[in-house]
Amino acid sequence: MRVILVNGIGTETAPDEYQQNMLSIVLQPQALGAFFSLCMDFNRTWMKLPEYLKTHLPADLYDSKKSPFAYAAGKEGLTYYEVLNEDEEQRAIWNNTMQQMEKNMPILGMFPFASLKEQVEREPERPFIVDIGSGKGQAMLAIETECPKFFGAPVIIQDLPIVINTLKPEDIPGITPTVHDIFTAQPVKNAHVYFLRRLLHDFYIPVCVDILRNIVPVMGPDSRLIICDMLVPEKVEVGGPMELYWLDFSLLTIGGREKTLKEFNEMFDEIGLELVKVYPSSIGYTAMLETRLKKA
Repeated sequence: MRVILVNGIGTETAPDEYQQNMLSIVLQPQALGAFFSLCMDFNRTWMKLPEYLKTHLPADLYDSKKSPFAYAAGKEGLTYYEVLNEDEEQRAIWNNTMQQMEKNMPILGMFPFASLKEQVEREPERPFIVDIGSGKGQAMLAIETECPKFFGAPVIIQDLPIVINTLKPEDIPGITPTVHDIFTAQPVKNAHVYFLRRLLHDFYIPVCVDILRNIVPVMGPDSRLIICDMLVPEKVEVGGPMELYWLDFSLLTIGGREKTLKEFNEMFDEIGLELVKVYPSSIGYTAMLETRLKKA
């Protein structure tokens, strides 16, 4: 306890008696403590990275089932998420971390979802937004603050059972949770918006192309596919955004990478999409990329 207390975490009220303070509350597992637990997982992977590089071919880094993370966990043959899903406690930590990150990486202030009000109200039978790989719906809850009751249209969140089955109706009012695997065909047709947030950076480009190919066939003529991710500068400059490159390095260990705008455009061109506009965030290097089907 002395090591904890000397760092300002908790308060000693009497000999061997302690109480919470703001810092100890913030560091609870359901708050920022989840982030630090997740960092410990990556620390173990980084410590194993020299050994991994000595025993693997360079091409293995691009195989999602031979990632450094899976190797460090003794689970080669499984993807990062398959390893994660084997441990409910670790998956809960991951989910909590994603929810907390929302406060530091907000969704609002980029694409103007409220500007679609007239379009959505004209065809309210069409889903307003399909949030693919949604987590616990935190993005849709944020969007609802500027799109009251989602303008009367359905909003759908999609994720794996280990995420969806933890949700309670009162946690996501007005939102429909559904189980969906991003590597299978998208079942919801002709939505106003298909939305992928901080998802594609978990994968290398060929896998991202496969994911997007499952969405394009169900898009309507005026459907939008909006991708929210960080954009890596085309050239690395001395003194550049170190936090962005550290995240990129972390993603390498699970089989992913951040991408440049040029790389996104090449993916879009391959699958029949065109970039309409880039909406940068005022915080960090996150942006939303608005795409639509290519015009014939």
